[in-house]
Amino acid sequence: MDRILFYDGNCGICTRSVRFLMNHDPHQRLRFAPLQGETAQSLLSEGLRKDLSTAVYRESEEVTHLRSDAALRALIDTGCRWRFMAKASLWVPKGLRDVCYNWVAQNRKRLSPKGSCPMPTEKQRKQLLP
Repeated sequence: MDRILFYDGNCGICTRSVRFLMNHDPHQRLRFAPLQGETAQSLLSEGLRKDLSTAVYRESEEVTHLRSDAALRALIDTGCRWRFMAKASLWVPKGLRDVCYNWVAQNRKRLSPKGSCPMPTEKQRKQLLP
């Protein structure tokens, strides 16, 4: 299984980000799995699973990206028009990108709007892993 974005399944911002990626992934190249789920348990180390503030993008068995790299690389791999912005963002130094990423991650519960997320469509369910 390649191209899996692991995210905090209890985070509203993370869930909305996954929904955004699904809606902009016309060829369904990506799969998504919560860090708390079975797929993460079988494919990720305990350290990566326990840090719920870190997105993990498993591009292949050999290549894994974390934090801002994970979000940007996943967006690039959707092939949508937003990939150009993501590619340009990779020119920003990783340290600066991750400072911004970490600030959002630390404040995600406060920044996330209240209420439940809509249920995924049948097409989107095919991209969700346990």
